[in-house]
Amino acid sequence: MSQLKKCIIWDLDNTLWDGVCLEGPVTVRQDVVASIGELDRRGILHSIASRGEFDVAMNALKENQLEEYFLTPRINWLPKSRNITSITHDLDISLDAVAFIDDDPFEREQVEYMLPEVVTIPSEEAGSLPARADLSPAHVTREASRRRDYYHSEMVRKEAETHFASREQFLASCGMRLTIRPMGTGDIPRVQELMTRTHQLNTTGLMLAGEELTQLLSSPPGGVRVVVAELRDKFGEYGIVGTAMIESLPSRWRLTYLAVSCRVMGRGVERAILSALVRSETREGFEASFRDTGRNRMMRALYQMMGFTEHSRQAEGHTIIFQAPASRVPPVPRWIRIE
Repeated sequence: MSQLKKCIIWDLDNTLWDGVCLEGPVTVRQDVVASIGELDRRGILHSIASRGEFDVAMNALKENQLEEYFLTPRINWLPKSRNITSITHDLDISLDAVAFIDDDPFEREQVEYMLPEVVTIPSEEAGSLPARADLSPAHVTREASRRRDYYHSEMVRKEAETHFASREQFLASCGMRLTIRPMGTGDIPRVQELMTRTHQLNTTGLMLAGEELTQLLSSPPGGVRVVVAELRDKFGEYGIVGTAMIESLPSRWRLTYLAVSCRVMGRGVERAILSALVRSETREGFEASFRDTGRNRMMRALYQMMGFTEHSRQAEGHTIIFQAPASRVPPVPRWIRIE
């Protein structure tokens, strides 16, 4: 089975409901409603790529109290492959994180040909979607269960930004508040989720099992500690958006791992976390580890932008150790408040 899917894109006529919306009343399939609700609880997003008239179809969804589940629906007469590509662009997810469900074998085959990364599913399997391994995360975190709400808030943010002359003015208006605190037992599933799902803003690609993270909770003072970063602004909560692992060495501390959710990319959050961690320590010596995973070069650029320089290499040259004095590390961006 392929990787965990982040979004199901639905056809409507004879898939989500029985009948053709433009031809008269339709009957929503109750097994579909059950699947949508369960997958939404797991953090799987839903959207629509269906042929028809937008207003007519949306009215049918409203009448059946289903409208709120679907993000950036595309209901028009364009090829479904084009609509799927447009949806993934709006949601900022990759095509290989999508599954498309449709009753028509021709439509499924067309999508398979144009977008081979997308998994296609026949409509008769709609009621059993929650049983699929690629729709069954190992843990359902608080952040996952509220993922749809986070996306709705982000759409409101994007609309609000259009009313500001610059990106920085908009960020300053958001009232972002960042809390950095020790990881607790209840945070472990979310930390694991960040380790496995965050690729670009990830310094080493480290992955730890739940048992390993639990053991770190009982590390003696001055050993290895794990922290999490929670973010909120005037539009709502982001939840836990980052995690870091810090190791205390004889004369300095080392940031051995840092991962930040790509959902907050471009807001200066990764800079804020790194700056706050440096300023929270009393020692003058600061180090940070970096290992090239092929997708995380942004984090190497982050260290360099924050005043870190290469000091040494470990693990046969694959891990770079950066160093920087606290005096060289820029402050937290002015539009983010640390609490």
